[in-house]
Amino acid sequence: MPVEEMPRDIKSLRAQLRLAQQHAHRADAERAEMEAQLHTAKADIARARASAARTHAEAVTTQAALAQVRRLCDLTIAASHRVQAIEQAQDTLAVIDDVTEGQPLPGDAAWHSVWLHGNWRYLTKQMSTPEREHAADAVQRYSSHLEPDEPEIDGLRWWRD
Repeated sequence: MPVEEMPRDIKSLRAQLRLAQQHAHRADAERAEMEAQLHTAKADIARARASAARTHAEAVTTQAALAQVRRLCDLTIAASHRVQAIEQAQDTLAVIDDVTEGQPLPGDAAWHSVWLHGNWRYLTKQMSTPEREHAADAVQRYSSHLEPDEPEIDGLRWWRD
């Protein structure tokens, strides 16, 4: 039967079916677009996290390098007999303090907590002397940050006694 002769109900049903199919295709396209936007947003978040992690890693590396330079300067001051070497080490420490604004390094608070609440002598006995010095430096730095006018902590460097 030709389309002109179809009953009115079938024509309207076909028109409604076409409209429904068009709507379904539009909805599928919109859903796909929303999924693409979601994936883009997730990728942006992942890139931001990666950037933050890289920045943190660079900061930790820089702080570790500063801690090592500080340790070497302290060793020079303690062990050298050359006045110029001692002055240069003191100048280097002054520059580090200016750059870090006298703030303790990350991890210093943890070492300070170990000093306060742990068995310091037992724990540091398990370490090499450079490791002990590093830990003691961290404790002293954090202590000086908390109490700027306090002298060197007694018993901190027991291995030197």
